[in-house]
Order: sequence, then structure tokens, then C-alpha cells
Amino acid sequence: MDSRDSAAFRWGATAVVWLLGIFAVAPLVGGHPIAVAAQVVIEVAPGPVATVAIETLGGLAQPALMAGIGILAVATAAGIAAFAEGYGTNRRQQRLLVRAVTVVVVVLTAAGFRAAGDGIVWRWTLATAIALAGPALLRVFREGGRPTVGRRRTLRNLGGAAGVAVGGGLAARSIGGTRTGEGPDPGESLDAVAEKRAGTTTPDSGSAATPVADRGAVENRREVENVVVSVADTNADFGYEFTGMPAAVGSADDHYVVDKAVSNPNVDAGRWSLSVRGAVAEPFELDLSALLTHAAARDMTVTTACISNVVGGDLISTAEWRAVPVRALLAEAGVADGAVDVVTRAADGYTEAIPWEVVRDREDVVLAVGMDGRTLPKAHGFPARLLIPGRYGMKSTKWVEAIEVSTGDHEGYWEARGWVEEAVVNTLSSVRAVQRRGDRVAVGGVAYAGRRGIDRVEVSLDGGDSWADAALEDPPSTHAWRRFRLVAESPDSGPKDVVVRATDGEGNRQTREETGPHPGGSTGWHGVTVSL
Repeated sequence: MDSRDSAAFRWGATAVVWLLGIFAVAPLVGGHPIAVAAQVVIEVAPGPVATVAIETLGGLAQPALMAGIGILAVATAAGIAAFAEGYGTNRRQQRLLVRAVTVVVVVLTAAGFRAAGDGIVWRWTLATAIALAGPALLRVFREGGRPTVGRRRTLRNLGGAAGVAVGGGLAARSIGGTRTGEGPDPGESLDAVAEKRAGTTTPDSGSAATPVADRGAVENRREVENVVVSVADTNADFGYEFTGMPAAVGSADDHYVVDKAVSNPNVDAGRWSLSVRGAVAEPFELDLSALLTHAAARDMTVTTACISNVVGGDLISTAEWRAVPVRALLAEAGVADGAVDVVTRAADGYTEAIPWEVVRDREDVVLAVGMDGRTLPKAHGFPARLLIPGRYGMKSTKWVEAIEVSTGDHEGYWEARGWVEEAVVNTLSSVRAVQRRGDRVAVGGVAYAGRRGIDRVEVSLDGGDSWADAALEDPPSTHAWRRFRLVAESPDSGPKDVVVRATDGEGNRQTREETGPHPGGSTGWHGVTVSL
């Protein structure tokens, strides 16, 4: 290995150790510089570029971006070393180059941890020191009394430096969850929060899982294009709970998560408050405990769907929420004449807007503060998020810090990138499960049309040549999906071309026209070919 290759290898390896260090120590501040850099790229990327990335890579877009930034960092380090060696720099010039690069890396690392964290000086300072310990150790090995000559010693030094970085990260994890303020934790029981506020405590007993009675003994199970196909050894009648069917009301654990944020912002409930401001008579702020116990708070079962969901995709979920109507909060502030939009502002810089007349006329436009009987999990918007039944999830701002009444038209984040403004959910239906029991075959799934509701679901087993009405389960609420089920006699175990279509509560049948998610949500009938 010549000197240029050797230098490129050393610098590239040092960059790898640095990356290991920052990923290992990330729990200390709740984020890392690579995520910050990826977020900057996302924010400055033109709308068409962001749209292509989402449509091409879907949920892998953000991980791919971070991986690319990491690879670029290693390649840049190796390239700088190779360039310097190739141009025959002398020792003094090399020292100056090392110092300059060191300063840049230290500054970027500290700034990245500062931006990723919650601003607590000791956290991001300690994170910076631990992340840079590995690269610093490699420099000591090279410049100390025992030069790193030979591949074996070089690899040993690299292993030691990487061990220091990872070991420091493990130590950081033990203190990474330390809280800095007084307030409810993400996922804390709402009953416990209320009792703490009242000055009493009661242990959380949890809840027992609802038993499922009609699944039978499944002989085999496989998945075909996100549809669970199974054969069960039972003569029981089909309900709505056979293998592969989603729960009527799910939980936070199985609820989809899609964000434009690469990493979730760290919000300390002890220091957080909701600001209600803008064109209002009396601006005010409320802490989380006050919102959780607000007189207008109520429980709601709501289905949410992502606008980037493809036909038959799984970016749709139903959950139980604790929420406060936004119009109730604005009534306390007194909305001024001339109000146009109600803008929600998030901790990660995200903004969305809803016309004031929509908020004024709808009690179901709410600020959610609980999920599954607990405070919101971090991934679902802790401490508070917007929920608008019947609108795609892009309108439901997470990590809300402010509700602001605007007298002008506000352009939301995704609207500025070419997506529709209103984001009303298209009628959709999808097959989730197909099961055989003897000579009977059941097809089941979910249908949703937002506030319009679902009136009818039809299923075809022959690719759309003939149709049969499926049985519909009563929806968990007026804001939730309906599960459907069709049971048919079918001794033949050959291929079946299953297709589903729905009709909404206004009598409009789901369109067959196939479109992608951009700009207003996907459309088309969902179908799958299965053999039983």
C-alpha cells in the first residue's frame, strides 16, 4: 500500500470511528449530527425532488439519505488525505491540514449535537467529547512514541478506538433518558397524570387483551403482497378476527409512523406549553397537565391515513385518542374578525393550516394529547398533535407548540411542495386477509372514506367479472374505518383473483382509475391473486 492509499485508508477509517461514536452516543441527546444534516437536505430540497424520493423509496428515503451522508463523510475524509499525499505536502502543511479538519469536525459535531438535542449544555458537550474520543485516540496512536506501522497494529488501533466510541455510547445510554423538567412522560397513564395533578397516586393496572374466538388452528400462513393468506383447521363460523385481519381499534404500537423529520424532536413536557396566539383577543398558554384535564377533553376513535399510502398499502391505522377540540381552545382566546387560517406550528419547524371556518364549524378538529389511555408516545407527537378526521395525516401536525390564528392564507409544508391543500381522504378499501376453512373461503379487509363513511363493500373472486356484497362490521366510531368480510363456498383451491371496491356514505363508488399518491392521494381498486 503506497503512502497515498495508506493516508486515505487512515482518514477514512477515522471517519468510520467518528460515525460509530456519534451514533452510539446519540441517546444522550436524542439525536445526532448526521440526522441534522439529513434534515437540512430535506428542508432545502426542491419539492419535485422530495416527491420523487418519497414515491421511489417510500419509508426508506430517510434512511437512504442518512446512509448517503455517512458514505460521503468517509469518502471526503479519504479524498482529502489522498489529495494531500498526491500533491506532496510537507510535514508542516500536513499538520496545518489536520488542525483545520479537526476544527471543522469538532465544530460540526458540537453544532450537530446541539441542534439535535434539547439545548442542555452538559449533554451536547459530553456527547461531542465521547464521539470525538475515538478519532482522537487514533491520532494519539499515530503521533505517539509508537508509530502505527503494519496492518495488524493499525487494525488493533482501529478496534481500540471503535471500542472507546461504542463504550462511551453505552455509558451515555444509561443517562440518556434522564429528565430535565417536571411533567408527564411520553406514554404515561392518563389516570396517573390526573391523580398526580390531584395530589394522589394509583398504580396502573394495565388492561387485559381481548381474547379472539374464531381463528382456529392455522395449518399454514403466508403473506402475498401484504395480504395474509392462511388455511385453518376449524369449522367455526368466520367473524372479523381471522388470521391477518387488523383489530377494529389498534394500538400505538401497531399504528403507522411517517414524518418529514429524520429524528423525532425532544420535547420536555416539564418546560413545554401550548401557545394560543395570533389574531385573538386574549392569547394564553396551557401546560400539558391542563390540557389533559381540560373540561372539553373527550375520547375519540379515529382512523388516520397517510397521503403517501399506495393502493392496498398499510399506512392507515385506527386508534383511541384523548383530545381537546381546537375550537374550544380558540373560543377561550376569542378569535378576531378577519381570521383566515388556523396554523399549527411544531417543535421540528413543521407547519400546517386549516381554514378558520372549518375549525369553527367542526368539533372533531382536535388537539390530541393521549393515545391508548396514555399520554402520546414520542413517535406520535408527544406532547400534543393535531387530528383532523377525514383528512390525510399530512394535515395532522405532530409535536405542536402553538396554535396561531392568521389573517392571511398560510401555505403549509407539503402544500409548498406540490401536494394538495385540503387533503381530503379518497374512498379506499383493501384486502388484508384470505382464509380457507374446509370448502369455505373468507376475504376480509378494511374500507374507509373519512367523514363520508362506508355504505357498501363488494368483493370479486374472479378479477372483477362478478361481484358479491361483503358483510360490514359496525364502525368503532363515525371517524373510523369499517372492517368487511365475504364468505364464499369454494371447493376449488386454485388461484383466485380477489378484487375489492367500496361505496361511500354519499353513494359514490370508489374509482377504478389508478393514480399514485402525488398530489392528492392514491386511487384505484385493490386486488391480489392467491391460491389456497
